[in-house]
Amino acid sequence: MADTSSIDEIISAIGSNGYFQSEPLIGVPGPNDNIVIVEGNRRLTALKLLAGERYEDMPNRVEQAVERARERPTEAPVAVYDQRLDVLNYLGNKHIAGVKPWGALAKARYAKQLFDAAGDGEFTERAREVARTIGSRMDFITRSLKAYSAYEVAASQDFFSLPGVDEETVKFSLLSTALDYEGIQDFVYENPDDPVDERRVNADHLRELFSWMFVRTEHGRTRLGESRNLIQLSSVVANPEALDRFRRGMDLEQAYRFTDGIGEEFDTIIVSLQSSLRTANSIVAEIPFTENRSNIISSIERQARNLKTRFDENDEG
Repeated sequence: MADTSSIDEIISAIGSNGYFQSEPLIGVPGPNDNIVIVEGNRRLTALKLLAGERYEDMPNRVEQAVERARERPTEAPVAVYDQRLDVLNYLGNKHIAGVKPWGALAKARYAKQLFDAAGDGEFTERAREVARTIGSRMDFITRSLKAYSAYEVAASQDFFSLPGVDEETVKFSLLSTALDYEGIQDFVYENPDDPVDERRVNADHLRELFSWMFVRTEHGRTRLGESRNLIQLSSVVANPEALDRFRRGMDLEQAYRFTDGIGEEFDTIIVSLQSSLRTANSIVAEIPFTENRSNIISSIERQARNLKTRFDENDEG
């Protein structure tokens, strides 16, 4: 947890101000009269490190945060609930409907806890119960659970040791959107047609997906680029030739040209152009002449002739 989250920031906050009594840890009774903390484990980790605990290969930034600390609390308040379900209800009221909204990852983690607590029924019924509890849509819960299962695989393997990739840098909402594309689903899951909770992740392919979406080059960009490029990535991973070229370093836009997707994109563009031109022709008689409009129409005419010439050359070739 200390390696994959900004624990040094929490250490610095507690080390400078002490522990605020108004923010208790949340726990439930555990074995041997212990309390198991189920909410606030990053704060608990920070408290343990401030109290002197260490672990192998602890990052310098964490050690420095501990060394700079003035306050080193040895006690912290804990609110104890009878069972985990009570904690889930409290967290939902606080972070879903309350004044401290969670981000996409925290909401997905919470949805997964509710899903696990819903019993052993069919996926659809359990997901629907979670949706009712949270007050959300069924499709949102399904997407969250699907993305979180893949995220757990990556987190369990320390995000595949990819440079600069951790809980703080992974955009969970982007992962959730990516896994909604059919091509990416087929690439990441070995059995994509099975229910969400029965799908098996291909860890090697998931590693590639994380590297393309979250590893940044020296110029600060990922190989995916903007999120709107997911549609291109989905086509690329579904086409063996395009995928091979992309894996060998070709950029996404160039690799996309080896897929069927570029033909579909071309068809969409020319149909849209045809529709727009028909609309323009239907109202042109009512439009007054301006030099700017005349220049634009002349440009459209030249572009259309050029398009026709180059397309006919493809047929001749």
